[in-house]
Amino acid sequence: MAKKVLLGAVSAVLLVAAVVGVVAVTVRSTHRAGDNFSAPGGDLVTSSKSITALCAPTLYRESCERTLSVAVNNTADPGQVIKAAVQLALDEVQAVAQKSGDIGKGSDDSLTKGAVEDCKKLLGDSLDELRAIVNLAGDFQGLLNRSDDVKHWLTASMTFLDNCVDGFHNPELKSAMDNALRNATQLSSNALAIITSLGSVVKGLDLSLVKSSTDSRRRLLAHEEEAYERDEQGYPTWLSAGDRKLLASRNNVGLRPNVVVAQDGSGDFKTINDAIKAIPKVYKGRYVIYVKAGVYQEYVVIPKDKGNVYMYGDGPKKTKVVGHKSYADGITTMLTATFAIDAPGFICKSMGFSNTAGAEKHQAVALRSQGEFSAFFNCRFDGYQDTLYSQAHRHFFRNCVISGPSTSSSATPRSSSRTASSSCGGPWTTSRTR
Repeated sequence: MAKKVLLGAVSAVLLVAAVVGVVAVTVRSTHRAGDNFSAPGGDLVTSSKSITALCAPTLYRESCERTLSVAVNNTADPGQVIKAAVQLALDEVQAVAQKSGDIGKGSDDSLTKGAVEDCKKLLGDSLDELRAIVNLAGDFQGLLNRSDDVKHWLTASMTFLDNCVDGFHNPELKSAMDNALRNATQLSSNALAIITSLGSVVKGLDLSLVKSSTDSRRRLLAHEEEAYERDEQGYPTWLSAGDRKLLASRNNVGLRPNVVVAQDGSGDFKTINDAIKAIPKVYKGRYVIYVKAGVYQEYVVIPKDKGNVYMYGDGPKKTKVVGHKSYADGITTMLTATFAIDAPGFICKSMGFSNTAGAEKHQAVALRSQGEFSAFFNCRFDGYQDTLYSQAHRHFFRNCVISGPSTSSSATPRSSSRTASSSCGGPWTTSRTR
């Protein structure tokens, strides 16, 4: 009876769930959490009224109704409805990516050239996030099971679009790129709102629609907040038990690295970059890199295809990676990073990262992290402006120090900065609801 009352109280939102055939079935169901529940298929066909209800929680209702009414093609499959919403955004980003080089074309300005290259990468990253959702949306059961991941992927995709626009310092070019990406941004926002509202409905009804999973990174749709919760030791719930042991262990006792980096030649490589290049294309488990004490003056990027790296040093003041690139030198903020992570599952312990450009050089990033599920323990980030750039996805920092007159721990360059020296100890994430 209580569920029926709730159904009437939030009818506008529940209609959204009814459109995709969830609430209409589960309210009458006797299933409870842990039961072997199969996502409903049903013969519910989307109509103009159901599309209106589906788009009700979005910020851009007109564009949602106009585009989705055509895209869903009278489907009765709830997964296909969500897939269609995300595919609309994907198609728009793809169209802009193919023409993005026209904005700023022919400019001799190094910052503009850098912004164009940044956009090329960022739009590709955005497309990767959207493709992952589209591939998953074909399986509605799997979509529900990983709804939290889906929302983070959408958020990351939208963040990359923001970053692309923000990279242009020329107002006219910035406006041109903003206009070019407007439809893509709105359609991404619509998809995120639809998925989020569905999750709120299921949470409100206290229902579990999927089988339990042994994968600690998967979260039920009814428990979206778990992405921000920590366990009894203070670690985020997405960090595996094995990874928590790595972070909690003292001096990495018993850990055997795959390779050792040492400037004096006593290891396998003299530079971190050479060690990264040597990572096999296919490797199961954590690839461990030990970086011995020393000041490594190099610019390091962990590419997307080098996932699940565990890198540790002899201490944040003993093992340091140092660079000096800056915005004042005609380099975009993204590319000033001394150390950058694009790969998922990167874990770092007992290392320091520094950008010595100086306050007069404006933005000068010591570390930029874009990879999903990155974690840092007992690390230090030194710089002057935008020291730590937590760009997108879910990251965890514990016992770390960010120092500098104008340090930053932002998800995007638009976010506010911290000043002076600060200790970081918790999960950070870029998060939106629509």
